[in-house]
Amino acid sequence: MKIALITIHHANSYGGTLQALASQNVLSKYGDVNIIDYKSKELENTLKLIRVDSNPRSIFRAGKDFFRIIPRRRLIAKFREFMRVHYNLTPACQDLQALQTLSSDFDCVVCGSDQIWNPMITGELDLNYMLAFSRAKKKISFSSSAGSYRYSDEEELKVRKALSTFDSISVREEDTARNLRSLLGNQKVDHTLDPTLMLNKQEWMRSLQLSSQVPGNTDKYILVYTLKKDTLVRETINRIRTVLGLRVVAIDQDPFLGYKSDRHIMDASPVDYVSLFANASFVITNSFHGTAFALNFGIPFVTALPESGLNRIKGLLDKVGLTDRLVTRLSDVNSIVVKPIDFTSSHQQLETLRQATWNYLDGALASKIVKKPIEFS
Repeated sequence: MKIALITIHHANSYGGTLQALASQNVLSKYGDVNIIDYKSKELENTLKLIRVDSNPRSIFRAGKDFFRIIPRRRLIAKFREFMRVHYNLTPACQDLQALQTLSSDFDCVVCGSDQIWNPMITGELDLNYMLAFSRAKKKISFSSSAGSYRYSDEEELKVRKALSTFDSISVREEDTARNLRSLLGNQKVDHTLDPTLMLNKQEWMRSLQLSSQVPGNTDKYILVYTLKKDTLVRETINRIRTVLGLRVVAIDQDPFLGYKSDRHIMDASPVDYVSLFANASFVITNSFHGTAFALNFGIPFVTALPESGLNRIKGLLDKVGLTDRLVTRLSDVNSIVVKPIDFTSSHQQLETLRQATWNYLDGALASKIVKKPIEFS
């Protein structure tokens, strides 16, 4: 089976690039997979050295980019190299005709994962991510996401029309599944895992040719990966640092952390990102993929987020019995950080969720072709 995948693959985003690779690897079990080299203008902008657009805020952003231009140049080069090495890409396709022509060469076109259905991420409601162009025999969604975005009445009409032509639909968040079930009526919408969780730690190490050897005591560190640096995050870092007595390593492209770190990595590649998670002694994050990698790799962690931002992260942790790792107020920190995590139980529950996702894909991609082992790119 020839499978084409359209996703967020070309962006300065650890979660985006790694879920694209994971999706490619997972789908390789069912046939030959190519990622459609379609680039959203909004996301393509994240790989520019100095980002300037019509948004007034871009002036501040451009100033920050100029201030960190040396590490940013290294960072962008590393992301582009990761994409070159690990992705099986089609020729570039930026217009409807090219996408239609390309899709006719495939048995199936898959969209997902990540927030491809969130106009706040893609810059607009991009119906190419809903396969409006596809002429393939099958149209499938694999763990697509709209994040916390709510469609307008006009957008709902477009979404309903596009998704009504799908053979199978699965999304990453349960609330998105509920919303789409209501919108689409009788059409089935499944809830499946983020693709990064479909590969276990050993498979990630193998895919990226990394060592899974745990460093010695002298190399122990707290890894911090945050998308926002609010008071809750900063104070959580300070308190956990004091309790554990370990050095702090931060993955953050922002030159201004707002907290003390022993090592500030502004140019980590996606491979560096996975390696730093795999070898950390403790993780502090407020990111979905930060939480996902810590959970998947069995690294003790806390996710520091106010109640208003818990949507998809809480949904994941609830399913593996780890909602007690959420820090929503500072008074939670000291008790949570010293509490051991039963990763045996949570990983058993994660494996059950993996199997449910494999079952969805088996049904969606059913063919006479015998399933192959996962191919690691």
